[in-house]
Amino acid sequence: MRAVILIAINFVREQRWPILVLLLWVLLLAFLGLTTSAARQAEDLLFVFKQVAVYVVAFSVFFGSSAIYNDRRSRRILSILSKAVERRQYLAGLVLGIAIASAIYCFALGLTGCWTLGEAGFPIAQVWFLMLCLVAACVLAGTVALMFSTFLNPFFAAGATAAAMGVPAALTYVLGVPQFAYLIPVYPLAATVLKSSFGSPDRTLWFPILLAVFETLIFLLLSARIFSYVDIAVSVD
Repeated sequence: MRAVILIAINFVREQRWPILVLLLWVLLLAFLGLTTSAARQAEDLLFVFKQVAVYVVAFSVFFGSSAIYNDRRSRRILSILSKAVERRQYLAGLVLGIAIASAIYCFALGLTGCWTLGEAGFPIAQVWFLMLCLVAACVLAGTVALMFSTFLNPFFAAGATAAAMGVPAALTYVLGVPQFAYLIPVYPLAATVLKSSFGSPDRTLWFPILLAVFETLIFLLLSARIFSYVDIAVSVD
């Protein structure tokens, strides 16, 4: 467990600049909260809040699709796995790192949302529920991207992840069967955030969160299985 935590901390440290860029978007929401009247501009603030929220999902795909590639290119993965660290521990550390990075952003966004939206009458408890949905979506999306990155380069891994998450959502709209969206429930979780409103803010559906946690574990195990057959000594460009 100690090795997993150390890998996660090192991952967050290496991704500090992308995380900082994400936090700048939170500052934008805070700035709007300072310069506008929350009571009069409540819907505008909620719109910005929702837009800022979904950016982290895209970043989590970037984190997951590039993590292994960066370590293989720098040859750091060889030194990590030569220290009695199993490949599944290494992957678990990366997933935990993605979770920590996402949680940092969502915590900052949640605090800002409580201040800006709470003043306008949006329930504070619902703000944190939306952040929980967002973290679950980010970790699942990052784990799916990590799974594809075990045998694809980052560009194709990100594309495959987008397809894996997008096809179930597309089938939901085309066939009118909402259950398809829960094959990989990133879309339902993101939609919970995007569809929140002052008129009906109290939608607390826990099933997609629990399903996302379960599927994260499944994709992590699948990633470890695939990665066990990968020759990490081969250099990548």
